[in-house]
Amino acid sequence: MDKKLIQCIAFKCLVFICLFPYAGLHAISMVYNFRIAQVTRQPIFEKSSDRRNTLIGLLFEQYRKKYNGPRQNNVGGLASYIYDFHPYYIRTDCAVSHIHEKIDHTTSFAGTETDDILFTFGRSFNGNDYTTFTVSGLFGIPTHKIYRLIHTDFGYSQVGTGLQFDGLYEFNPISAFIYGARYIYFFPRKAYDNLGQRYTFTLGNVGDLLVAAKSKWPKHGVEFGYTARFRFGAHICPHLDDIVQKANYIRSNFYFVYQYKFLIHQTSNRLMFNIAYGFDHKSKIFGNKYIITFWASWNLNF
Repeated sequence: MDKKLIQCIAFKCLVFICLFPYAGLHAISMVYNFRIAQVTRQPIFEKSSDRRNTLIGLLFEQYRKKYNGPRQNNVGGLASYIYDFHPYYIRTDCAVSHIHEKIDHTTSFAGTETDDILFTFGRSFNGNDYTTFTVSGLFGIPTHKIYRLIHTDFGYSQVGTGLQFDGLYEFNPISAFIYGARYIYFFPRKAYDNLGQRYTFTLGNVGDLLVAAKSKWPKHGVEFGYTARFRFGAHICPHLDDIVQKANYIRSNFYFVYQYKFLIHQTSNRLMFNIAYGFDHKSKIFGNKYIITFWASWNLNF
């Protein structure tokens, strides 16, 4: 074998060994973002039987820093459609993002990817004049292969199915308490590393909890809350390094949203502006030291 070819292969293997500890499982998904789904699904004005369609356009930017050094920036957009035929509703979410990751001030990956497509179907129940709760089923479809064994990824890239429960309690016409819980299971799927080795991988399970308070006025509104995410039960076969430890985490996130509502030719409009701060309790090696998210959306109800 040619000596230069041997040296080239050796160099590539060395680079792979050096970068591999940073590579695994850096992935986010906006369509599975619990707080975005809950905030944007709230009715713009009082519910009306003749306004069943809601369109949502959302732009986001997210900064992340890992405990072990890598920094990530995701910029993109999310689009949603909700059809409300009370007491039922159907929702579809999709998203796209440009990803930029740096390790030691050097770009390790830059690219644009689509998120999964998430379908939600639910039914609302009215407990009394002050309480409303909703039970929903979720089904997510991947739009591309699993790339996270090679580089940071956008979208979970696995079929996901789950159950969601959320509710609202109104203290008075202005203030309300919001709560919710969700469980999602991701089915195993084939994944490849950058050497072409095939694995069977799953993120396992995701559990979300949400508590928030909101206040609303004729045109303005604010909401602030807390979400906790628990990702557990990840599995890869054959066993690979500490991939499972990188996939499982416990995360806290605090957010604040300002809303402005108005009418254009009898069409309900709402602008929303969000800022959120989060961090991972586990793992302190591969997790996120901080996550800062900004997003703005425009909702139309007709």
